[in-house]
Amino acid sequence: MNISEDELEQRLRALFADERLDLPPPPDAGTVIVAGARRRRRRRHAVQAVAGVAAAVVAVSGGLTMVRVHTEDGTAVMSADGTESSVKPPENLTQGRPPEPSTPGPTSTQSIQVSAPPGASTSPPTRPSASSSPSSLPAVTSGPLLAADGFGKLKLGMSEADLVAQTITLSDAQPAANCTVYKVQGSGVPAAASVVISKAAGLVVVTPDVAAHTAEGVGAGSTQDQIFAVYPAAKAESGGVVAPASAAADYHFRLGDTGVVQTSLMSVTQDCAG
Repeated sequence: MNISEDELEQRLRALFADERLDLPPPPDAGTVIVAGARRRRRRRHAVQAVAGVAAAVVAVSGGLTMVRVHTEDGTAVMSADGTESSVKPPENLTQGRPPEPSTPGPTSTQSIQVSAPPGASTSPPTRPSASSSPSSLPAVTSGPLLAADGFGKLKLGMSEADLVAQTITLSDAQPAANCTVYKVQGSGVPAAASVVISKAAGLVVVTPDVAAHTAEGVGAGSTQDQIFAVYPAAKAESGGVVAPASAAADYHFRLGDTGVVQTSLMSVTQDCAG
């Protein structure tokens, strides 16, 4: 079926004019549109306000970067971080004479000299010593005294009979070629000890069973440095240090991880102890 253009146009006009195809707006359409326009306007104003505040902050920061404060004798330049440096103008501005070059001040605004309050000491603080010198350490007085000539009533050179006469008991005899080793104890000695008695020279070695101390303050825990400080003529030996106790005897200090752990007194003229 052929339809002419005029008839087709009329049918289309009738179709578009049909009210059933209309989309009526909701009752509150006008209110919604006005509210949306107000929201957009408020957002635009907020963005403009923030931009204005940011511009003001940048302007203030730039202004504080270089504020010139004139003083009586110079010009102080203050930076934004609050530090300052002072540059004094030339003082020799005589007419007809060029100013002499002056020593430039610090170029960095970070260098600020803080003067000490009146009466304060300007000398640098003294550092405490890392450790006390050996001679300044306290003397050792713990344990019995091992004197330069003997131990209690035990005296170098005594025979076995002399020791017994001093209420000293000899036990655990270990005889050798020229000498005998004994354990001694009793009221005549401050503590039990081991001794060596030579047939020819008498008592030649005394070694207390406990750590004894000398009259000079060397004893249990004393270090090798302390021994050399107290006895300058001391010499190192295997396992310890030997130091002169007198013209007739030497101290033999045996050293461990904690310092002196044993002290012996030995005659310098004896024929049995090594």
